Amino acid sequence: MARPREFETDRALERAMGLFWDLGYEEASLARLLKTMKITRGSFYKAFKDKHAVYLSTLERYDKQEVGATVAFLGNPENGSGRERILNLFNKIAQVAENDGDRLGCFLCNAMADKAAQGGEIEQRLQAMTLRLETAFRNALQDSYGSGLSQAPDNWTEETARGLLALYFGMRVLGRAGLAARMARDCVSQAEQLIDTAVTANAGQDPAKG
Repeated sequence: MARPREFETDRALERAMGLFWDLGYEEASLARLLKTMKITRGSFYKAFKDKHAVYLSTLERYDKQEVGATVAFLGNPENGSGRERILNLFNKIAQVAENDGDRLGCFLCNAMADKAAQGGEIEQRLQAMTLRLETAFRNALQDSYGSGLSQAPDNWTEETARGLLALYFGMRVLGRAGLAARMARDCVSQAEQLIDTAVTANAGQDPAKG
């Protein structure tokens, strides 16, 4: 009969993610990682092999929990039209920023700025997470304006989705820097203008009817 592990993997990974989130990959030494995860060196190597494997596991965890929740929100018709879903998402981020500054920011944003993101499996994982978000924005746009996109260029939704993604990441970075509370509402306004101006120009549809 197999012996139970001396720790709970989920809790250990949650603690590890918090450390990587706060310090980054390079600064999170193995000694500090073991202390934060509250496991022995032997248990660590049996379960995770090395720090790189733990980092990938924390990215996968964030992808399933946070990125997955955002993608699900943008794709759920019960949350309104595609336009409404997008703007509600930005408003939620703005609200967090206004309430507590959103100092935690976004783990994906932090990871993309980390040296560990330069090549290899980590870079591939980050690109896949980013593409999931971009696709969610694009699908929400098409849900809202599908009937009016026949006259628009083929790359309209792709360009607009990427602009929204850049705004989304920008708001999360500003939050970590303590600036989002002052700028959040302007970012929401820019998101709204980005959607409505492009649709009006390219499809001739009234955004308010989306």
